[in-house]
Amino acid sequence: MTSNLRALSHGAVAAAALGIAFGACAQDSQTSLAREIGGARQQAGKSFIDLSVGKSTYSTSCGSVAGLTCSRGTTSYSLTAGNMVTDNVGVELSAMNLGKADRAGGSVIARGVNLSAVGRLPLGDHFALEGKVGPTYGVTKVSVPATSGLPSGRARGLGLGYGVALDVNFSRGLHGAIGWEQHDFKFAGQGRSQVQNVTVSLGYTF
Repeated sequence: MTSNLRALSHGAVAAAALGIAFGACAQDSQTSLAREIGGARQQAGKSFIDLSVGKSTYSTSCGSVAGLTCSRGTTSYSLTAGNMVTDNVGVELSAMNLGKADRAGGSVIARGVNLSAVGRLPLGDHFALEGKVGPTYGVTKVSVPATSGLPSGRARGLGLGYGVALDVNFSRGLHGAIGWEQHDFKFAGQGRSQVQNVTVSLGYTF
């Protein structure tokens, strides 16, 4: 039941990200009208770069061997660059290092590159709700002692990434965001598994 609820919650977040992205397309027409009367901040044609730090959580199995440590959470880092094609729709490219987590006396590492479509819905002059969805190319490494009975090795592959964030605009192009995202990675011996990431970012729009 727990796995079913988790799958439903992840599906709901993915649907929300898609809804924001598609809803942003409809918002474009309203934004164009607001811009004509001076009621909206222009975003079309602007580029941005963000640096993020966060807390990632691995969903890989930890095994059940007594005495072996297992920590699913670790510190993550990412660098993102993108461009707003319209006031509400853009594209971004992210390079991610989701950190090294303890796993059954060894470790698990995931890194990747994500290309996403971004939808942005303004919430007043300084806030915006953002959603993103797109493919993630990931590279993983699992290292465990032989006594754990778990497989180890490297794996790579293409999966789906999506997320949502609350963006805050500061003065002179500076902005920050608090976000949640999930990426689908391939791990040696386990097939596909998700890595979730809660992030805090600071960026610049130019």
